[in-house]
Amino acid sequence: MLEQTGLIHEVGLWVIDQSLKQHKALVKKGFAPLRFSVNLSVAQFRRDDFVDNVLKLLKKHKVEPQYLELEITESLLSKNFADTIEKLTRLNDAGLHIAIDDFGKGYSSLHRLQLVPFNRIKIDRSVVDNITIEPKKVVTAKTIINLAKSLNANITTEGVETKEQAAFMKDLGTDEIQGYYYSRPLPPKDLEDFLKQK
Repeated sequence: MLEQTGLIHEVGLWVIDQSLKQHKALVKKGFAPLRFSVNLSVAQFRRDDFVDNVLKLLKKHKVEPQYLELEITESLLSKNFADTIEKLTRLNDAGLHIAIDDFGKGYSSLHRLQLVPFNRIKIDRSVVDNITIEPKKVVTAKTIINLAKSLNANITTEGVETKEQAAFMKDLGTDEIQGYYYSRPLPPKDLEDFLKQK
Protein backbone atom coordinates (compact mmCIF):
# COMPACT_ATOMS: atom_id res chain seq x y z
CA MET A 1 0.00 0.00 0.00
CA LEU A 2 2.72 2.48 0.95
CA GLU A 3 4.73 1.62 -2.16
CA GLN A 4 1.65 2.15 -4.34
CA THR A 5 1.00 5.60 -2.86
CA GLY A 6 4.66 6.63 -3.07
CA LEU A 7 4.92 7.17 0.68
CA ILE A 8 7.31 4.29 1.34
CA HIS A 9 10.39 6.53 1.12
CA GLU A 10 9.10 9.07 3.64
CA VAL A 11 7.88 6.38 6.02
CA GLY A 12 11.12 4.44 5.63
CA LEU A 13 13.20 7.48 6.53
CA TRP A 14 10.91 8.17 9.48
CA VAL A 15 11.56 4.64 10.77
CA ILE A 16 15.33 5.15 10.50
CA ASP A 17 15.00 8.57 12.16
CA GLN A 18 13.02 7.11 15.07
CA SER A 19 15.46 4.21 15.48
CA LEU A 20 18.41 6.59 15.74
CA LYS A 21 16.46 8.79 18.14
CA GLN A 22 15.74 5.77 20.35
CA HIS A 23 19.41 4.74 20.20
CA LYS A 24 20.49 8.15 21.50
CA ALA A 25 17.83 8.13 24.21
CA LEU A 26 19.03 4.76 25.52
CA VAL A 27 22.68 5.83 25.53
CA LYS A 28 21.80 9.01 27.43
CA LYS A 29 20.11 6.86 30.07
CA GLY A 30 23.30 4.88 30.56
CA PHE A 31 22.63 1.81 28.44
CA ALA A 32 25.43 0.38 26.33
CA PRO A 33 25.10 1.33 22.64
CA LEU A 34 22.89 -1.08 20.70
CA ARG A 35 22.86 -1.82 17.00
CA PHE A 36 19.43 -1.09 15.54
CA SER A 37 18.29 -3.00 12.45
CA VAL A 38 15.89 -1.46 9.95
CA ASN A 39 14.22 -3.27 7.05
CA LEU A 40 14.41 -1.58 3.66
CA SER A 41 11.94 -1.86 0.80
CA VAL A 42 13.15 -2.15 -2.79
CA ALA A 43 11.39 1.09 -3.76
CA GLN A 44 12.98 2.95 -0.86
CA PHE A 45 16.45 1.63 -1.68
CA ARG A 46 16.15 2.53 -5.38
CA ARG A 47 15.75 6.24 -4.69
CA ASP A 48 18.74 8.20 -5.97
CA ASP A 49 18.93 10.19 -2.73
CA PHE A 50 18.52 7.21 -0.38
CA VAL A 51 22.15 6.90 0.75
CA ASP A 52 22.55 10.65 1.21
CA ASN A 53 19.39 10.80 3.32
CA VAL A 54 20.53 7.95 5.58
CA LEU A 55 23.91 9.60 6.13
CA LYS A 56 22.19 12.91 6.92
CA LEU A 57 20.07 11.22 9.60
CA LEU A 58 23.17 9.69 11.20
CA LYS A 59 24.77 13.13 11.28
CA LYS A 60 21.58 14.72 12.65
CA HIS A 61 21.43 12.33 15.60
CA LYS A 62 25.22 12.10 16.02
CA VAL A 63 25.10 8.30 15.97
CA GLU A 64 28.17 6.33 14.88
CA PRO A 65 27.37 4.43 11.65
CA GLN A 66 28.21 0.98 13.04
CA TYR A 67 25.13 1.15 15.26
CA LEU A 68 22.76 1.16 12.29
CA GLU A 69 22.19 -2.06 10.35
CA LEU A 70 20.13 -1.94 7.16
CA GLU A 71 18.37 -5.14 6.14
CA ILE A 72 17.87 -5.94 2.47
CA THR A 73 16.18 -8.98 0.94
CA GLU A 74 17.60 -11.36 -1.65
CA SER A 75 15.20 -9.92 -4.24
CA LEU A 76 17.15 -6.67 -4.18
CA LEU A 77 20.12 -8.51 -5.66
CA SER A 78 18.21 -9.78 -8.69
CA LYS A 79 17.73 -6.46 -10.52
CA ASN A 80 19.75 -3.28 -11.11
CA PHE A 81 22.74 -5.06 -9.65
CA ALA A 82 25.27 -2.31 -10.46
CA ASP A 83 23.10 0.28 -8.67
CA THR A 84 22.68 -2.07 -5.70
CA ILE A 85 26.43 -2.63 -5.36
CA GLU A 86 27.20 1.07 -5.70
CA LYS A 87 24.80 2.03 -2.91
CA LEU A 88 25.72 -0.84 -0.60
CA THR A 89 29.40 -0.03 -1.06
CA ARG A 90 28.81 3.61 -0.12
CA LEU A 91 26.89 2.57 2.99
CA ASN A 92 29.48 -0.04 3.93
CA ASP A 93 32.37 2.38 3.38
CA ALA A 94 30.58 4.88 5.64
CA GLY A 95 30.61 2.28 8.41
CA LEU A 96 27.02 1.02 8.36
CA HIS A 97 26.25 -2.67 8.68
CA ILE A 98 24.35 -4.51 5.95
CA ALA A 99 22.30 -7.65 6.53
CA ILE A 100 20.69 -9.93 3.96
CA ASP A 101 17.28 -10.70 5.45
CA ASP A 102 15.09 -13.79 4.97
CA PHE A 103 17.98 -15.74 3.47
CA GLY A 104 16.97 -19.17 2.24
CA LYS A 105 13.61 -17.93 1.04
CA GLY A 106 14.83 -16.71 -2.34
CA TYR A 107 17.37 -17.86 -4.87
CA SER A 108 20.48 -15.74 -4.60
CA SER A 109 23.22 -16.15 -7.17
CA LEU A 110 26.29 -17.30 -5.26
CA HIS A 111 28.50 -15.44 -7.71
CA ARG A 112 26.64 -12.19 -7.09
CA LEU A 113 26.61 -12.76 -3.35
CA GLN A 114 30.42 -12.74 -3.33
CA LEU A 115 30.35 -9.24 -4.82
CA VAL A 116 27.96 -7.79 -2.25
CA PRO A 117 29.40 -5.92 0.76
CA PHE A 118 27.44 -7.24 3.75
CA ASN A 119 28.06 -8.17 7.38
CA ARG A 120 25.25 -10.56 8.23
CA ILE A 121 23.02 -13.25 6.80
CA LYS A 122 19.67 -13.75 8.51
CA ILE A 123 18.30 -17.26 8.06
CA ASP A 124 14.61 -17.14 7.17
CA ARG A 125 12.09 -18.56 9.62
CA SER A 126 10.84 -20.99 6.95
CA VAL A 127 14.15 -22.84 7.35
CA VAL A 128 13.72 -23.01 11.12
CA ASP A 129 10.12 -24.28 11.23
CA ASN A 130 10.20 -27.99 12.18
CA ILE A 131 13.98 -28.08 11.70
CA THR A 132 14.40 -30.52 14.60
CA ILE A 133 12.35 -33.14 12.73
CA GLU A 134 13.04 -32.35 9.06
CA PRO A 135 16.53 -33.50 7.92
CA LYS A 136 16.39 -31.52 4.66
CA LYS A 137 16.01 -28.28 6.59
CA VAL A 138 19.08 -29.18 8.64
CA VAL A 139 21.04 -29.52 5.39
CA THR A 140 19.73 -26.13 4.22
CA ALA A 141 20.65 -24.44 7.50
CA LYS A 142 24.14 -25.98 7.52
CA THR A 143 24.71 -24.87 3.93
CA ILE A 144 23.71 -21.28 4.69
CA ILE A 145 25.84 -21.18 7.84
CA ASN A 146 28.89 -22.56 6.01
CA LEU A 147 28.34 -20.07 3.19
CA ALA A 148 28.12 -17.15 5.62
CA LYS A 149 31.26 -18.22 7.44
CA SER A 150 33.16 -18.58 4.16
CA LEU A 151 32.20 -14.97 3.38
CA ASN A 152 33.17 -13.78 6.89
CA ALA A 153 29.58 -12.85 7.70
CA ASN A 154 27.73 -13.23 10.97
CA ILE A 155 24.66 -15.48 11.09
CA THR A 156 21.35 -14.64 12.73
CA THR A 157 18.51 -17.16 12.82
CA GLU A 158 15.04 -15.61 12.61
CA GLY A 159 11.71 -16.91 13.84
CA VAL A 160 12.99 -18.95 16.77
CA GLU A 161 10.08 -19.71 19.08
CA THR A 162 11.22 -22.65 21.23
CA LYS A 163 14.12 -23.60 23.46
CA GLU A 164 14.73 -26.64 21.25
CA GLN A 165 15.03 -24.53 18.10
CA ALA A 166 17.41 -22.10 19.82
CA ALA A 167 19.67 -24.88 21.10
CA PHE A 168 19.58 -26.70 17.76
CA MET A 169 20.57 -23.63 15.73
CA LYS A 170 23.32 -22.69 18.19
CA ASP A 171 24.73 -26.20 17.84
CA LEU A 172 24.73 -25.75 14.06
CA GLY A 173 26.82 -22.60 14.44
CA THR A 174 24.49 -19.62 14.27
CA ASP A 175 25.86 -16.53 16.02
CA GLU A 176 22.62 -14.92 17.13
CA ILE A 177 19.00 -15.92 17.68
CA GLN A 178 16.00 -13.71 16.92
CA GLY A 179 12.40 -14.56 17.72
CA TYR A 180 9.63 -14.85 20.26
CA TYR A 181 11.64 -17.36 22.29
CA TYR A 182 13.65 -14.40 23.57
CA SER A 183 11.22 -11.53 23.12
CA ARG A 184 8.34 -10.16 21.09
CA PRO A 185 8.84 -6.74 19.44
CA LEU A 186 8.90 -4.14 22.22
CA PRO A 187 7.89 -0.47 22.48
CA PRO A 188 10.61 1.86 23.88
CA LYS A 189 9.61 1.69 27.56
CA ASP A 190 9.32 -2.11 27.54
CA LEU A 191 12.68 -2.32 25.76
CA GLU A 192 14.27 -0.36 28.60
CA ASP A 193 12.76 -2.73 31.16
CA PHE A 194 13.98 -5.70 29.12
CA LEU A 195 17.53 -4.32 28.94
CA LYS A 196 17.60 -3.65 32.68
CA GLN A 197 17.03 -7.36 33.28
CA LYS A 198 20.07 -8.31 31.20
